[in-house]
Amino acid sequence: MIKRECIERVKAVADLYDIVSGYVQLKRSGSNWKGLSPFTTEKTPSFFVLPEKRFFKCFSTGYAGDVFRFLELKENFSFLESVEWLAKRYGIALEYEGDGSTKTHTKSKNELFDLHGEAMAYFRKKFLENPRIQDYWQRVRHFSLEAAERYGIGWAPPGDRDLLSLLKKKGYGEEALEQCGLFLWNTKDKKNWNFRFAGRLIIPIQDVQDRVIGFSGRITEAKDDGFAKYINSPESPIFHKGGVLYGLNHARRSTGGPLVIVEGQLDAIRCWESGIHGAVAPQGTGLTETQMHLLRRYTSQLICLMDGDGAGQKCALRLVELSFKAAMESQIVTLPEADDPDSFLLRMGKTGFEDLKRESMIAFLCRTCLPQGVEATAIEKANFLEKVYGMIHGSDSEVTREIYLDELAQQLQLNRHAIGNDFRNFCGDRKFTLAQPVVSPSPEKKTREGKLRTAEYDLLSLVLHHEDLGLSVAYLLEDAWLEDGEQGRLLLKVLNEMQAHTWEGPRSDNPIFSPDEVNELFSILATEEDGEDPVAMANACIRSICATFARKQLEKINQKASEQRKFTKNKNLLDDPTFFEKLQAEKLRLRQLLISCPRIGGGGEGVIYGK
Repeated sequence: MIKRECIERVKAVADLYDIVSGYVQLKRSGSNWKGLSPFTTEKTPSFFVLPEKRFFKCFSTGYAGDVFRFLELKENFSFLESVEWLAKRYGIALEYEGDGSTKTHTKSKNELFDLHGEAMAYFRKKFLENPRIQDYWQRVRHFSLEAAERYGIGWAPPGDRDLLSLLKKKGYGEEALEQCGLFLWNTKDKKNWNFRFAGRLIIPIQDVQDRVIGFSGRITEAKDDGFAKYINSPESPIFHKGGVLYGLNHARRSTGGPLVIVEGQLDAIRCWESGIHGAVAPQGTGLTETQMHLLRRYTSQLICLMDGDGAGQKCALRLVELSFKAAMESQIVTLPEADDPDSFLLRMGKTGFEDLKRESMIAFLCRTCLPQGVEATAIEKANFLEKVYGMIHGSDSEVTREIYLDELAQQLQLNRHAIGNDFRNFCGDRKFTLAQPVVSPSPEKKTREGKLRTAEYDLLSLVLHHEDLGLSVAYLLEDAWLEDGEQGRLLLKVLNEMQAHTWEGPRSDNPIFSPDEVNELFSILATEEDGEDPVAMANACIRSICATFARKQLEKINQKASEQRKFTKNKNLLDDPTFFEKLQAEKLRLRQLLISCPRIGGGGEGVIYGK
């Protein structure tokens, strides 16, 4: 949706070295920069930034690409998100294309992002001006003022009328002021309104790009007049409770390991302040499938650290059910009944958390859903197993299912063979197919050292490095000549794009190319080209492709003729009396193709490929 010229402007201004150096310590290596891979753990540097090409190449994972692709891989951004993030960083205004409603919608969302940023700054200012609220934060909540600054904690004064005036003065429109959810408007008279968060501690909610999209307000003193302890911003064009996790922008930067699910925002902040940086919290609702799929982009392992009461256990059970469905492995940590993560970590710290017992999903289900355990009756066990089977068959991995069944038999002290038969009977001997969950990107296949470089591969490299050759090659090369392999199919896709004048370089938002293909294209572009005469090299590739095709077709024709002769030596008995004449004509055409292969203008024979 972003105009192409805007993308090119962002790409021209964005400094790949500047962006990468925020994640990797780079050292000069000739004309390039070298460092440890940001995508995996290694001791020997294999990650290179090529300033002249404006590409990176990671030899340990096989990743390669431009500045947009680096953010896609490292931050799990979409292509659009990476462009918008860079545009914001470098102060570049973006223009969008499409119908008028799309432009208006995008402008409206950007206005809401800016408005929430202004509101956060306002709440921070009020927090710093109010000694009583600062005392509450330090003495009652036991957090430091430095922590308040780190997480943007603010204060919404009761009876405040200044925020609305400030936002209007800054030019925010009526629609944005209504959609932001900061104000409760009288539907009959827009002049009458109330401040939604009046008299509450303010916790800003940010998306993975660190943009403020909403707020959570907490009361600072106990009340008996029906006031909810927490209230959140309502749904808006930029805030959807079921699709947002508080603190994911912070947690996704934690160094490996599982993410930790807690119940509330202050629980998450206590985790971060205790050194548990991978903590996130839902937005006052039960966990949703959307949130689980969002987490799956960053990890396949979770730790559930819910409150120790009954409500916390229900949340843990919901997490387990969703974990099976999202193909994630969760461990359940049970806190003492009177504790929540905030109070426990304040008292026991990170060491206390690490000492807590962790249960597997199967063990947790057995303990909570079948308290009698091995002493349960046969009917109770059968009913319980049916529920668990319904969760297990959601896994799309047969190995994983078998491991779950092993543990289930062990926990209930049942015969493993019987459990397996029971499970298969439950599934009705059918193979269940599930929609693939959103998963974190896995490293593409490494370029295998010593891999045979085909003519298709070298021709692809040539047209990528010399796009002016692409159109000539596209018009000259017939689709049927290309080998039906990965390299041949990729070359054909690129040539078709060039012939249609829609080639804009490798981009992950182009649906024609798979992620593996995008990585292959970037990898080729990041590699130094061979030879000094690209036209001669291209002609050598075309000649090899053409000759290989002709030889294989001739072999097929000879085989076809031989098979036909086994059945009859009488031409009159053939369904087509001209059968052999047609084969002979095709053989002549192919032999002529071998003798005089088409070529683009100029250049010599170049490299000769193996027969």
